Amino acid sequence: MLIQLVFLVIFAAALSVVWRRATQNVISRREAFAWSALWIAAAGIILLPQTTTVVAHFFGIGRGADFILYGAVILLFVLVFKLFIALDSMERKLTEFVRRDALKDFDKN
Repeated sequence: MLIQLVFLVIFAAALSVVWRRATQNVISRREAFAWSALWIAAAGIILLPQTTTVVAHFFGIGRGADFILYGAVILLFVLVFKLFIALDSMERKLTEFVRRDALKDFDKN
């Protein structure tokens, strides 16, 4: 029971950080709602762990823990892909900025 309380406090803190970042316009409202849904679902799983087994059986998976692991791996792949796309976009913008700045200096000479 103590571990459940610890995780619930962590999830509440994460939820608080999400909405603080949303009010600071660091993340969009849409992202804040998505992260909120994730943290609320995690809290629900902590409070009612048997629900993961029910959902796992619905999807044809034997144990709830396996279902959570598969979902976590998929989520991590999606987030890494999103980071890759953002990094690639930032790299392109930086390259364009440096190219323009170099040409601007070249035109002065």
